Amino acid sequence: MPSLDAIPPAIRRAACAFHEAGHIVVGWHHRRTISHAWLRPPHGVSGETCFMPYARDFRAERAVDLRRAEIEITILSAGHCGEMVYWNEGPGLKWYPGELHSHEDDVAQMQPFIALLQPADASLLRARCARAATAILYQPAMRAALAQIAGRLREAGRIDSDEVEAAMSAAGAQRER
Repeated sequence: MPSLDAIPPAIRRAACAFHEAGHIVVGWHHRRTISHAWLRPPHGVSGETCFMPYARDFRAERAVDLRRAEIEITILSAGHCGEMVYWNEGPGLKWYPGELHSHEDDVAQMQPFIALLQPADASLLRARCARAATAILYQPAMRAALAQIAGRLREAGRIDSDEVEAAMSAAGAQRER
């Protein structure tokens, strides 16, 4: 397995684009509105996806908020899952570094939601959410949208909500009911 520094920037940029696209696609599926996503200059080997904030806070006594918290963990898990789609096929397969550290920030962002849910075992909750994200990303229309959004991010370095909506529509993707 190559060290991260040995991986060409173009390959790392593509992996990052798939990571951010994973967040976008799973967030879209769960009816989260994206503001924008971008790959950070100069090489785009790290990025960020921004969703519109919720209109109200999360409260543990509301079942709907507990479901929203689990969805947020699923969306945060989706970056790693989307990136693994890239590393497991095509040009990424040759360069897979073996261990990814791109998910550490996402795991940190999960902590308030995990604290709200108070699971007996947080690792089991994270694993369940990662499986849910993977199941969404491997639906044929979602895979097509993932590739299209990642390609746009890789090329332009940024994508906004209108472009996401167009990609999801072109792929025939369906939102959660």
